[in-house]
Amino acid sequence: MEPMKGWARGERYSHRGDVPASPGWSEEEKEAAARLQRELRDLAIAVGDHPHWATVPVETRVSARMDLKRRTRPADEPDGEPSEAEAA
Repeated sequence: MEPMKGWARGERYSHRGDVPASPGWSEEEKEAAARLQRELRDLAIAVGDHPHWATVPVETRVSARMDLKRRTRPADEPDGEPSEAEAA
């Protein structure tokens, strides 16, 4: 991330106080962000290309993937509602 210029509060800003200039990311932070992006890409490929998806009928593949996504985020599901796989 490039350095970002700060600004004084002024009347047109809703925050309370001046914003100092940002020094940008250090080399270590840039390397960590690049490593995490590579890891995310590799994991997305591993899940999307997993042999399991060849066993799921094409017409239900999208809903099965969405069900997997919901299961990884249980706090997003309303309490007491079963997932599509549990209801079937």
